[in-house]
Amino acid sequence: MQKIAFNTITNQQIIDTRLQHAYQTGSLKGAVNIPLAKFEKVASKLISSKNSLVFIVDEAQTQQLDTLEAQALALGFPAPLSYLLLAEIPVDQLVQTQTISATDFLATTNDYILLDVRDQANVTKPAPEKNLKTISLDDLASTYAQLDPEKEIYTLCGSGNSATTAASFLNSHGHKATVIEGGATAIQKELENQ
Repeated sequence: MQKIAFNTITNQQIIDTRLQHAYQTGSLKGAVNIPLAKFEKVASKLISSKNSLVFIVDEAQTQQLDTLEAQALALGFPAPLSYLLLAEIPVDQLVQTQTISATDFLATTNDYILLDVRDQANVTKPAPEKNLKTISLDDLASTYAQLDPEKEIYTLCGSGNSATTAASFLNSHGHKATVIEGGATAIQKELENQ
């Protein structure tokens, strides 16, 4: 996999492979957050295999580039694949992911969509029913167009990992998505304390 400079990115799909909290602190606008451990399972469901890829990695992740490249090629993504070190991206080019605490989400009164991206067959902690839409992360790429682009979307999963991936995908497609911190676990705990 070839290393590229920030100023050479053109129209490639940008995949940020860092974990949710690292991604949330700042990434390139339009980058989709797919952590290394989930890339093989999630990538082909969220992004077109016709797209050339640039991976954003931190220094520690460079040891896993060979594995990542093998996975991407096996999934049918076109060579050459490239990577960019986070430390080499100008700070003024990084955007933070919007998040909201469970407490603040439950107090929200504006018109919104609560998007639960969990596989509903495996849900043990139910989502609040107000404005709820359920679209699993696996189905998001094929169904996100049905979501109203004028409404704020709050993404929800069990703990916030898949919700961060979903929010990054939606934001890269022009929606305004915010991650509920701690996911359904935090919401359930907040409801129990009320």
